[in-house]
Amino acid sequence: MPHPRKVLIAALVALLQTPFFASALETQPIPGTWTNAVALGALPDGSLLVAQRSGRVEQLISEGTDYRPAKPWVDLGDNGNAELLGFAVDPDYLSTGYVYAATRSVSNGHPVVQVTRWRATETGVVLNRILVDNLPSGWDRAGGVVKVGPDGYLWVGIGDGAAPASDVVAANLRGVLLRYNKDGSIPADNPSPNSPVWAYGFRDPSGLAWQPDSGRLYALDRGPAIPRGTMDRLDLIEKSANYGWPKYIGRDYATGVSRPVIYCSSGHSWVPGGAVFVPSGEWKGSLLFAGAGEGNLYRLSLDAKAPTKILFYEELVGGQLGPLVDVAIGSDDKPYLLSRDKLYRLVP
Repeated sequence: MPHPRKVLIAALVALLQTPFFASALETQPIPGTWTNAVALGALPDGSLLVAQRSGRVEQLISEGTDYRPAKPWVDLGDNGNAELLGFAVDPDYLSTGYVYAATRSVSNGHPVVQVTRWRATETGVVLNRILVDNLPSGWDRAGGVVKVGPDGYLWVGIGDGAAPASDVVAANLRGVLLRYNKDGSIPADNPSPNSPVWAYGFRDPSGLAWQPDSGRLYALDRGPAIPRGTMDRLDLIEKSANYGWPKYIGRDYATGVSRPVIYCSSGHSWVPGGAVFVPSGEWKGSLLFAGAGEGNLYRLSLDAKAPTKILFYEELVGGQLGPLVDVAIGSDDKPYLLSRDKLYRLVP
């Protein structure tokens, strides 16, 4: 296999004194082809779930180290009337059978986002509950990432919907990270009573990952295009924090505005998708995230004592698999990488 391409972000050298390491990486293709895949999930029985933009989710049942051909599992797209933005398996799936979806559809002529909960039964996967309805959206920058954190709460990222800057405020639920109880109600300890907003100032949130042991939440946000790149960001999420958009981009910050952990500068184009921390093995503790811009898998190590300090950073795969949209940990503790049409097991 080709050696991973290591890329040094010059702006971080003096600040971080970051060592860079090489990693051997084998990508093992999993049989199957999909159309515009958007998210990947893993079930406790070893199955993998591939969710497509159409709302169709297909299941790959494991047989040892192999997988049976994919078969239909559920259609979350309301027979073509809704577009799937985000998908997540409940960490308590064994006892609940729940999975969660964020979909975009049209209501009264305007695009809106709906968050739903589905339940696997002996006869199939059925709609269990509409958790949140009519979140504002747009035809661009909808966000829609949905995850259940180790804290037991349901997190949803909503983009600015390409709305005018004056409309991109937390009160309008645009450019926000929302925190709910798993039944769709609002937690009592959210920053503002009766509001699901946990943090704000995002453009198009795309990936959420919690660091093991510390429980810290990191989020990826797709930034605007610039000459030869995109101003994507990785942020450490804190309660009530403002991450700057639309006034501040990339590394920009000010009093009351959080600076990014790392950002994508000229000459680079992450276009980030899903993210996950690796729980075991050679990459234990590393943050992985998928990128559609250059078709890279990104790996970072964050200092446990200094949550915004990066110990190393590298880019893997090098565009050989096409645009990458998600990365997840299977029940075998191996990372799996999803492109728009293919699935791969990673062997560091």
